[in-house]
Amino acid sequence: MYENYLNTENAQKIADGIMKIIPCNINITDTAGEILASGDKSTLGTLHKGALTALKRKEAYVIYENTPTEQRGICLPIIYNNSILGVIAIGGDVEEVMPIGQICLSIAVLTIENRLLSDMSSIKESRLKDFLYEWISLSREQYDDAFYDQAAYLGIDMKIPRTAVVITSSRIRYSIIETIKSHLAAGEYIVRQGMEEVLILFRSDKRLKSRLEKILDISKDLENCYIGESDIIASRTTNSVMQTFHIARALNIRRRILCYHEVSLECLLNNVEVTRELEEILKLLKERDVDGVLKETIAAYVEDNDNYAQICDKLHIHRNTLNYRLAKIEELLNRNPRRAKDLMMLYIAVIKMGGNKEKR
Repeated sequence: MYENYLNTENAQKIADGIMKIIPCNINITDTAGEILASGDKSTLGTLHKGALTALKRKEAYVIYENTPTEQRGICLPIIYNNSILGVIAIGGDVEEVMPIGQICLSIAVLTIENRLLSDMSSIKESRLKDFLYEWISLSREQYDDAFYDQAAYLGIDMKIPRTAVVITSSRIRYSIIETIKSHLAAGEYIVRQGMEEVLILFRSDKRLKSRLEKILDISKDLENCYIGESDIIASRTTNSVMQTFHIARALNIRRRILCYHEVSLECLLNNVEVTRELEEILKLLKERDVDGVLKETIAAYVEDNDNYAQICDKLHIHRNTLNYRLAKIEELLNRNPRRAKDLMMLYIAVIKMGGNKEKR
């Protein structure tokens, strides 16, 4: 399996690196004795007789004198984890090249090992990414032995309560993601990222809010932060933060940090089944509230509990304008916002409608 790590590209890098510090010609062959890399490019693809002998004997082969078929020097099998990957042949006087043979061999093995470790790291990183996507999607009942084994392989402790967090930005740049990563503790993961938001699983911690304040201070591009409900099941905390995110957009909530418990009622209402009556209100809102003024007024009217002064201050409007809007709501949506039942139906419809990104 390791033979693939001694290909033409890697072999030439090894040969070039050695020849920069050692004034000798270097040939590197594969397990068939074919030259993959050399200081003499005209020999590439040809068979190296000395390498073939070293491969056959599975040990170093020393050539003391030039012959019609062999040049003097040493041929050393490149061995990694008891597997022969090829041969490194160093041309020159044996007494001169023998002392540097092991150094050259060590450089070759180290280069191959670094490439192997890099590939293994990339594979593990890819598996982690796939696992995290699956983790935030599955219910506890869907966890099977293979899933637990994968978690163990990746070093993920699934018994730790975690809190899902969404951070929004005018633009998510690579440098910002890397800086956010530097603020994460062991067992905390960036699960996914889009152009304008990133989802992170944090270990549940009383200091989480203060930690998030510091993360938001990283860049002016980072705007808002939404915190889900702590849970040992990743899909549940993820669902709670996505609902919090949805509610914030639907109701145009502009707080820098918004927690699930602050909008838990709205999250509950968002899960209400859409009845015919509610469907009618949703249709009218979509058709008759293109600029979102009615939705904004309904949300403020509920949040400030019929306090006209606070509502007008929040919406930056006069009391007469508020009365006009309430009348328009009744006229256009066929529901009286001053009646508790009608107001609740209107509020649920606003939540169901969702938010507008530009109004975030």
